[in-house]
Amino acid sequence: MHAYAAPRSPVTNATGHEVAARLRKRAWISLVASFGLLVGGIALGGVIDARDSTALIALASSALGVLGAVFGVVALVKGGTAVGAKGTVGSVFAVLLNLMMTGVGLLTALLATMSLSRGRQLRSFGRVLLPPVTTGDDWAKPSDQRAPGFELDEATRLALAAQWRENGRTEHASVAAFARLTLDLVALGAPPALVRSANEDAIEEIRHAELCFAVARSIDGRAESPGAFPQASRARTLVGPRTAQLAQLAVDSLVDGALHEGVSARIVAKLARRTADPAVREMLKEIAADEGRHARHGWDVVKFCLSEGGEPVAYALEAAGRALPKTMRTPLPDAARSGAWERFGIMSEALEATEFEATRRDLEVRLASLLAPYLAVAA
Repeated sequence: MHAYAAPRSPVTNATGHEVAARLRKRAWISLVASFGLLVGGIALGGVIDARDSTALIALASSALGVLGAVFGVVALVKGGTAVGAKGTVGSVFAVLLNLMMTGVGLLTALLATMSLSRGRQLRSFGRVLLPPVTTGDDWAKPSDQRAPGFELDEATRLALAAQWRENGRTEHASVAAFARLTLDLVALGAPPALVRSANEDAIEEIRHAELCFAVARSIDGRAESPGAFPQASRARTLVGPRTAQLAQLAVDSLVDGALHEGVSARIVAKLARRTADPAVREMLKEIAADEGRHARHGWDVVKFCLSEGGEPVAYALEAAGRALPKTMRTPLPDAARSGAWERFGIMSEALEATEFEATRRDLEVRLASLLAPYLAVAA
């Protein structure tokens, strides 16, 4: 005789409402936590110096906030669609998308200002990438620049030439940065005028790099040029869905184009009036005019991204504007900081601080005007 187990109660599957309830609970826990992290990161990013170690805390907080918001949105969408609440989910999703774009704007701005360098640059996790200097005259032809009429002692002559080469390294890196901008614009379907401007700007940066290395050679007689720069091919590219890419490019262009190129144009224009050498003066006038045009092109890219991405990109730009550093301090030789080298075409700390403050102030006004129609609708 066989013993039979008592029949088990049939297993019932959870109803759609029960599944939705669990998903919504999980979603709101994730969203509340991510909101706190994002708000904390944004608040911290708005008051710290981007080059301070505290910036890493703001970056980590914002990154976790964005990640948590993504998981929260996914869970909320699943929970809402389980019971057909698509309209409510759509409204919540729009709000959360703007919140995430705020985090994207903050993160991108902090990374772009953790280490400062004039003009548009390539970066890896916030670190500016520059080419090495090697022996060779490819970028330092003697005919490009006659020897400036500076009377210098040996130590000053060598230090001044080294600083001109450092300027040349940043100009050389800008060539790669504009090449990256061209690829980003093409990938996002930008109009030909923007793509053309990016390529023209890159060609002008080639000219700037050649001029800087030629001036350095004319001062100390050394034929040195930028070396191989493989890091240029590994620099950060746009990631995520199209809206996130538009937000990243908009913030990059706001910081490196509108701000950094704008600061550079102002500084170089002032140096052109203060330098003692006519040849260097004409060279600086040329560079200042080009950098001013690059800054205007940066604003053009911002407008394109805003028109394509709408309100979410506006939120990213607003957060980026709040995260911009209050001051800018590029590493300079001790002898240059006081202004003693301005007559040689090298900026001082005071000149940089003054022009950065003026450019940032103008940027804030223009950005507020540009974003007003988008943020007014959101409000």
